[in-house]
This record gives sequence, structure tokens and C-alpha cells, in this order.
Amino acid sequence: KMRHWFITGATGFIGQALIESILSQGDRITALRRNTSRFDHARVDWVSSVQDLPESVDVIVNLAGEGIADARWSAARRASLLESRVTLTQDLAKAANEKQVAQVISASAVGFYGSGGELDEGAPQGKGFAAQLCADWEEAAAQFNAPTAIIRLGVVLGPGGFLNRTLLPFSLGLGGPIGSGHQGFSWIHRDDVIRMIHWLAEHQKTGVYNACGPQACTNRDMTQALARAVKRPAFFPAPGFALKAAFGQMAEELLLQGQQALPKRAVSEGFEFAFENIGPAMADAVAKKRLATKGG
Repeated sequence: KMRHWFITGATGFIGQALIESILSQGDRITALRRNTSRFDHARVDWVSSVQDLPESVDVIVNLAGEGIADARWSAARRASLLESRVTLTQDLAKAANEKQVAQVISASAVGFYGSGGELDEGAPQGKGFAAQLCADWEEAAAQFNAPTAIIRLGVVLGPGGFLNRTLLPFSLGLGGPIGSGHQGFSWIHRDDVIRMIHWLAEHQKTGVYNACGPQACTNRDMTQALARAVKRPAFFPAPGFALKAAFGQMAEELLLQGQQALPKRAVSEGFEFAFENIGPAMADAVAKKRLATKGG
């Protein structure tokens, strides 16, 4: 049967790929577009407010939220991060609870855990702004009356997102580990994010899932994988004090501490990753990014 999906964050890095995958299986999409994004798709019904949620929807996928690492965490930036994630999710839940919605899949991030060793879904909330932001975001998603799955995303690898910021310095041979390089790095290939969303919808899953690759990885492993993918050395560690000067608290929480979230629930329930190791995932992401740059 054809399903009807409602997507927020549809013009983002994950959203665009999700739209292509849903349309390719013949389903119908209504999507929220709040900004003047250049991304368009003739086969999507675009709406400008969560109040325009259709009367009945099979799956809501809530991916909305401004990039947490896109700018310093000034007071204004924190307010807009909260508004774009928490407030939007609260508004969406209110709208959805007046309509017929079969299932919700709502994004969060591994920033929920703060820093630490290997963390599964049962690990407690960490300290700091990122952890509190994720906790508030998940609390907003708990307001949906429909069965809800939450995906705590690691850094998403693919032709955009993280690579938009890191590819140039690494391609010039100026990349390197951040701080000590020993801190955990939670990552997932974008293809696996899309596959996991479909899997959650298919099996009507509820509760929290870590959307991260199954193999533990450090920041140093990540830099080596990226250096290999661009065939350049990665000698230039980014010193902690310089990052703190440039990014303030964001550097401290997101870049220097790190954590290793592992997808214990998804693996135990039978989800299979297309990319289990960071090496092949990074190589694929870089190849697709270069292809997109040439084509674009």
C-alpha cells in the first residue's frame, strides 16, 4: 500500500536523500519548507507550517534543526538552535495529536550523552549545552500521541554535511586529529541513516536508537580514514587551545571531548549496516562528494 510521509528538515543533508528514497518506492510525501532552500522536488507537496500537516499521515519524520556545529554558540545562536529543534517539535506534536498519525520518527543526536567511553542507548544524559538541547528535543518528541522512535545521530558521512567543512583542509594536506585524537568519534554513513529510517517505519519501532556505525572509532581513526580517502597526509593536529579560542564551549563539548555511541538496539534487533567501518564509509563519502562537485 502507498504510504503518506510528512517530513520536516526535508531540504537538509539527510532530508534530501530521504525524499529520493521514499519517492523511488512510490510513496507520497508532504514536506515542511521553512527557509528559502534551493532544493525542490516536483513530486513533493511543500507546506510552510506544521499547521499544514495533512489530516492523515502514515509516518512523520522529524529532522528539522539548524546545524549545531555551524557557528559559535552565542546567546542568539543557542536560542535559534532551541527554536529550530525543540519549539518546532512541540508545535509539530500539537498539530499531529489533532490528526491521524500512525508513527513518528524524530531526530536527536549522540550529543545527548556528553562525553565518555562506549555508550549504548541506556547511558545517562551528559552535562553541557549539547546534552541539554538533545534532552529537551527528545522531551518535545515524547509529546506525540503516536508510537515514536528517536534516532540519536552520530556525525553523518556523505557528499555534504561534515565533509563540506573538512574536505578542503584535508585535500590540501592540512588536516589532522583534533586535540589528543583519542576521544571517541560517533559516525554513520548517510545511506545507513536512510535505511534505518525505513527499517524503523517498516517494523513500527518505538524508543531510542543510536544511529551510529557499529565499529568503535576515535577522532584519530577518523582523520586517518579521511586522509587516506583524499590521498594526503594528515599531520596537522588542531590544538585544543586554538579550537577553544575559535569555537568556545562548542569546541569543548563537541570536538575535544567526543564519545563512542554504539547502535546496540538496532544491531540486536537485526538491522544490518551497509557501512560497518569508517574506512569504506569515508572513501565512499569522499568519492560521492567529488562526483557531486564535478557534476554541480
